[in-house]
Amino acid sequence: MKEKIMGQQLELAKKRLFDKDSLAVTNIKLFPGSNRDATADQFADQINKSISQIESGDFVEVDLDSEPEPK
Repeated sequence: MKEKIMGQQLELAKKRLFDKDSLAVTNIKLFPGSNRDATADQFADQINKSISQIESGDFVEVDLDSEPEPK
């Protein structure tokens, strides 16, 4: 059952990223960070969680071009 759910996560991530009626991403690079053994399904799960958080407004925007605030 877990494989089916994870396969569904992969299909959902593909649709959310690449469908022209969704984000229509054309070029994306993903890095596994410290988990070099991450599977495609694990990536898909994290992509779906991230997109859901962005859609619900559950994120903090970070300006990488600004100077850090002094402590």
